[in-house]
Amino acid sequence: MTKAPDTSKNQDPPIKDTGSASEPTPSVATPAEARSTEIGTTREALKVPAFRRLLTAWTLSNLGDSALFLTVAIWIKTMTDNDVYTALTFVAIGLPALAAPVFGMMADRFSRIRLVALSNILVALSILLLFIVQDTGDIWIVYVVMVLYSCTTYINSAAQSGLLRDTLDLRLLGPANGLFTSIDHGFRIVVPLVAAGAFALWGIQPILIFTIIMFVLGAMFLKFVGIKETANDVRFDSSWLKTSLRGFPEVYARKRLWSFLIALVVVVTVGGAINALIFPVLDQGLGLQPEALPIFTSLQGAAAVAAGLLGAALMRRFGFDRLMILGLVLFTLGYVAFAIPNVIAVLLASVALGFCMPIMAMVVMTIKQTELPMEVQGRSGAAMNMMLNAPQVLSSALVAVLIGVTPYWTILIVGAILSAFSLVPILRQKRRGETAGTVGSSAI
Repeated sequence: MTKAPDTSKNQDPPIKDTGSASEPTPSVATPAEARSTEIGTTREALKVPAFRRLLTAWTLSNLGDSALFLTVAIWIKTMTDNDVYTALTFVAIGLPALAAPVFGMMADRFSRIRLVALSNILVALSILLLFIVQDTGDIWIVYVVMVLYSCTTYINSAAQSGLLRDTLDLRLLGPANGLFTSIDHGFRIVVPLVAAGAFALWGIQPILIFTIIMFVLGAMFLKFVGIKETANDVRFDSSWLKTSLRGFPEVYARKRLWSFLIALVVVVTVGGAINALIFPVLDQGLGLQPEALPIFTSLQGAAAVAAGLLGAALMRRFGFDRLMILGLVLFTLGYVAFAIPNVIAVLLASVALGFCMPIMAMVVMTIKQTELPMEVQGRSGAAMNMMLNAPQVLSSALVAVLIGVTPYWTILIVGAILSAFSLVPILRQKRRGETAGTVGSSAI
């Protein structure tokens, strides 16, 4: 992640933010909102030099992130042969979600470029501590480092929206989000496999060295992005806590964004249950061994990469509302297909979920970036991260319990019903918008 680019290099003049520092901006059509009905192309976004440099810096740190994420869990499992110790690794990674509003306020109050660069350097330094881990007595060091590592992820995420807003014209935010999505999912497919192979051959040290180098290079590359950042005046009008949590009322004030976000929360929560259900699907439903899992996950990952590359074109073709509705329908059908004891059906379901979930996330992110003022981009992003991540963890834990007392396909049917119900507020709002002829519900 990097600092925001100079908007003076873009074709259109920068749009000034509106709204008080203490009250959420009303949910009305604004110039930024109107311009969000136009989506540019990926080629246009890549023509902006500052965005290319921003994308390069983010790609470098993402390489390190992808290499470390699962390899540390494999390392702990190999070192301890204890599933509890291994599971605690993911607990440590998830804990910083509780502090997401703080990271969001930091992204709104300070230079985003400097904040991301500093966080990358700090996580690189913390990874050095892993070289002293020798046995189970040192496991606590790994957990501490994983908490710090996860903090960097949330800081980068909170800063991303503001950086893109300062780098690109609003019409190019959709293609930019698509590129980030494609690279992220592409790395999540390939890099962990390569890192796991390297770990099997040479141990954890080469992975740690590679990760450190990538985070440091990412931080150094931010220096060359060349962005003039928007200066935000974050005032503590009431309390520090209320100021940090301001992202929630800001998102809620935009009714379309809120209904889309709630639908995405349902999708991510229900989709997270697949992590626990996939093995019963393979074993009981298809009669396959666990070793078959990479076939399905690779297809899902490839579909996610394709979604990122095609996202901007789909936004132009269908518009935000129709694309969100199509994504929800595709997700519901795909989720039901996981309950069908047929290999082809489950393969198609994997492709469907891999494609539609990133598409819906891109729609929500693009609307958030274009319709919210710059001064709350970090805190609104942090609020959305909390809403999306916490339920997913809870659903995985709940499903892990339910698997032992109910057939897996009944859980899938319930999940599909929940995702179908999330369509209702979107359809109602779209109908009201069409009747009133509002800008916010128009097609792109």
